[in-house]
Amino acid sequence: MKRNSTLAVVCCLLLLLVSCGKKTSEKTSAPRSQLDAGIIASCTSRAQAEELSQQLGISFRVINEKRKLIEYIGISEEELRKHLPKSNFKINKVYQEVLVDGDFQVQSAIDYPYYGAHVGAQRSQRNASFNFPYLIQVDAFSSSNEGQGAVIAIIDTGVYYNHPHLSPNIFTQNGQMVGWDFYNGDAFPLDDQGHGTHVAGLAAGTLNGVAPKAKIMPVKVMGSDGRGDFGTIVAGILYAVDNGADIINLSLGGSGGGSITADVAAMIDSVIKAKENDVLVVAAAGNGGYDGLGDCNDNSPVYPANINQDNLIAVAAVNQWNELTSYSNFGGATVDIAAPGGDEWNGGLRSAAVPNCFGPCHEYEADYTYQMGTSMATPLVAGLAALVKTKYPQMNYKQIRDKILNGGKKFAELSGLIGSESVINVGLTLSN
Repeated sequence: MKRNSTLAVVCCLLLLLVSCGKKTSEKTSAPRSQLDAGIIASCTSRAQAEELSQQLGISFRVINEKRKLIEYIGISEEELRKHLPKSNFKINKVYQEVLVDGDFQVQSAIDYPYYGAHVGAQRSQRNASFNFPYLIQVDAFSSSNEGQGAVIAIIDTGVYYNHPHLSPNIFTQNGQMVGWDFYNGDAFPLDDQGHGTHVAGLAAGTLNGVAPKAKIMPVKVMGSDGRGDFGTIVAGILYAVDNGADIINLSLGGSGGGSITADVAAMIDSVIKAKENDVLVVAAAGNGGYDGLGDCNDNSPVYPANINQDNLIAVAAVNQWNELTSYSNFGGATVDIAAPGGDEWNGGLRSAAVPNCFGPCHEYEADYTYQMGTSMATPLVAGLAALVKTKYPQMNYKQIRDKILNGGKKFAELSGLIGSESVINVGLTLSN
């Protein structure tokens, strides 16, 4: 009896120790405010994170397991350094302003001319009276080249992948969609804001995308309010690189101030990773500040557009007369090329909207809307990159970039404002 009693006491003590031990705490959703953000450490594994979480009672979030980037929450950098002496550290930053660079959303197409149809790949959707000769004139090349085989990652607010004019082009492998929601931490990067869906439709929608047979990889890094944190955006870029994207579309941006901060440095590193994997990055130049007037990126950097790497194209927006729009940022040294983005006189570009349906949507539920901004100009360039990639599969990222910049149509009005002094031109780019 005495022996059994002793054994019972030991068992009770073991149960008490187990019940009082700290549990592993992993977060899968992005921080909603700076108070929720943590410190991103390099060269650290999930196993280390789980061990520290249990030992110290802190939380962690896996930014990129393959590349050993973990965000630790609830611990100071000084304390974390004691446990991870071989790591480098960056404090995650939650952007408090809208990262989709303030795009104007035209609420009603009725109030505006059918300006957005000019980006359609079908001739029936364009009005020849507008001065966009050869700009998005894909018809002549459609029999042999509509972007087949190219994969465009839309890193944004997500993509409504059930939209009938987007779902046929969603990138899959082994029958499964390739995409991720880094904001909510799940495998369903469904758009709850509308921006990413509109962008995806312009790049590769089956109805009016520049590359109507290119594949779309939906990567959600921002919430329904269009906000996000740099760690999540970096995670999205690395995910796209690791999962087969040829082109990354970044219709987002934030001010970097006058110096390269730790968060900007991390974003630069992710673009360099893209370059090392032969991935072209296309980024919006930005839509000015709170006054709604375009700023000079040469003087006031906007990231990722201002990242100085030869696999990145920074895109400004022009109106129907190929003049820089009032809202578009510019920069002779930092902005590479321009594309139509819509303007306040003629309305926005027409593209896919989030439908009012659940699950796969039928053709009659294919909602469309009009938006304007450098965010809309950017996917036109990404779509053109897909066309070049398809026609010249042997080209690397730099050759595709050079072909787009050299194949644009020059306008004297853009001298000093845009590096190439040009607006994208599908016909010239694919003909030369």
